[in-house]
Amino acid sequence: MENKKYLLNTEKVLFTPLEEEGVLYAIEENKYISLNTTYTSIIQYVTDGLDFNTIVAKLMEEYEVDQEVCKVQLNSVISDLIAKDYINEATV
Repeated sequence: MENKKYLLNTEKVLFTPLEEEGVLYAIEENKYISLNTTYTSIIQYVTDGLDFNTIVAKLMEEYEVDQEVCKVQLNSVISDLIAKDYINEATV
């Protein structure tokens, strides 16, 4: 897998971290989406401009998870967020 970066699609969603959890506000749908700690970390790392491999490393520091399992699960989350148009792949 390429070491990609992603951007929060601020035309579609707004992110607010709240202590350990966070909230996404879907602008067009006019709804709030509560995020668990893992999703909050991922969205925060995306907004911080971290690339995929760095996000994996950070998540492995936070949670006791195998690198390959972490990559597979992160890829699933990233794919879900892209499908919902909440994040986009960054272009260089």
